[in-house]
Amino acid sequence: MTNNQETTHRNESVTFKQYVNACKKNKWWFLASLVCIVGIASLYLIMKEPVYERSAQVMIKEDSSPSSKLTAGLSMIQGMGSLFGASSNVTNELIAMQTPQSVMEVVKRLHLDYDYSVRPFLAKETLYEETLPINVTVSNLKDDDLAYMKIKLEGGKLTLWKFRKNKKKFSDEVEGHINQTIKTPIGDVKVEKTKYYTGKEDMTIRVMRQPLIRKTDDCLKRLDAGITEELGSVIDLTYEDVVPQRAVDFLNELIQVYNEKWMLDENQLNATTTQFIDNRMGEIVTELGRAEDDLTDYKMKHELPDIIETTKLAMKTSAELAGDLALLENQKASAQFILDHLRAKGHENEPLPVNLLINDKVLSTQIAEFNTLQLQRNSLVENSNTSNPLVLNLDKQLASMKSSIQAALTNAVAQASIQIKGLEKLQNESSSKVKNSPVYAKNLLSTERQRKIQEELYIFMLQKREENVLSQAFTPYKTRILSSPLGDIKPVAPKSYVVLPIAFLIALLLPAFWILMQLNVRQLMQEE
Repeated sequence: MTNNQETTHRNESVTFKQYVNACKKNKWWFLASLVCIVGIASLYLIMKEPVYERSAQVMIKEDSSPSSKLTAGLSMIQGMGSLFGASSNVTNELIAMQTPQSVMEVVKRLHLDYDYSVRPFLAKETLYEETLPINVTVSNLKDDDLAYMKIKLEGGKLTLWKFRKNKKKFSDEVEGHINQTIKTPIGDVKVEKTKYYTGKEDMTIRVMRQPLIRKTDDCLKRLDAGITEELGSVIDLTYEDVVPQRAVDFLNELIQVYNEKWMLDENQLNATTTQFIDNRMGEIVTELGRAEDDLTDYKMKHELPDIIETTKLAMKTSAELAGDLALLENQKASAQFILDHLRAKGHENEPLPVNLLINDKVLSTQIAEFNTLQLQRNSLVENSNTSNPLVLNLDKQLASMKSSIQAALTNAVAQASIQIKGLEKLQNESSSKVKNSPVYAKNLLSTERQRKIQEELYIFMLQKREENVLSQAFTPYKTRILSSPLGDIKPVAPKSYVVLPIAFLIALLLPAFWILMQLNVRQLMQEE
């Protein structure tokens, strides 16, 4: 019974020999399939523009300030807790470098929303730089408008037709010349010659003006950015384009836009510090003038002789104490001003003045970290809105740091006041030790001390202003280009060595599968 079942099974199935004979009889099917499918694949390779890839490497420089070192250390500790993740500072710079706002600025500067092309045969050829003889600008177009036209360039004469604006088409045909504004149905069109224009051109150029947002999204899709190594500070930038030079220009301009935005943030921080110093110096000059006037009036009123020699011992001790008092008064005034600035309304999203509390490294570090988070938060708000989860998270961190800084400033002011009282007490005791000192000498010492404090404070502010000006003038860029945009001369797409073998395989499989299906259907019909 088993042998009968096997014999019946062999009679019901198609043998390999039958299948091979059927393929030989229908060999023209294979030939026709190869011609059609491989021909379609070849036509695709001819019509499809080759895409080239260009890559650049950029290193993010680390700040040498104490606050940045502390932040880097905390980031490293966090990274160790998450399988050595990349530094948060470099990650933030990576996000800032490829924001839509930065890419849109690159599109505007390079005029990438205008696409120029010709079709000498079946293939499309994009024109750029050396191959582009003219530049076209269409006025009165919104950022979300789409415009299209054909321009026949023959010597210096122009013929424009095939106009389209968004979904509306126009059948008008307009003539004009190079370097003049031509009125068209889609707006005033200004055609300017480039430095590569020779005057002998005879070509038809297709001009496509894409919406700015759409072109920005397209560039973002072609852009790839990532960190080279974990816990590293090198960013890899890769961009794909049908024109290799345009990819190089895009990467170079993107790095330039990032550097300019970073420099703008740094200048904003320096401007806030400079404004505080200038205001404070104006107040000091006024107070110093008032102290000198009081001293002069007092001496003239009481006809006092020069008592410096008679109170030399007291003055020497007081001078030493006055220097200490000046430093304490400076720290107290700086801390009080920053505290008032922190409490005042209208300054919630502004950075705080830096480099003023030189004797309190911990508080200076907290203020620097606060300013860094504040600038990151303001940058995120510019690219999104205040309800962004990242912005809300930063607002919580800023509120916590603000409370901590406010408590530290209050404590610093209180401690400075206590120390000032102690030094003043010592100074008074030193003055009282001078025997037979006139009563007026005490008044003169008090006035001289106030003047000394104001002079020391003025010199300190003057030094800080010069340091801030020099820092603003010689601030280097945040990035260092390790490798300029480079790439292979061979395109990365389409890959003919992949497309043609796949097309060849499909061309063989289709008729082979069809013949097999026919044999099976024929066998089933014979059995029935």
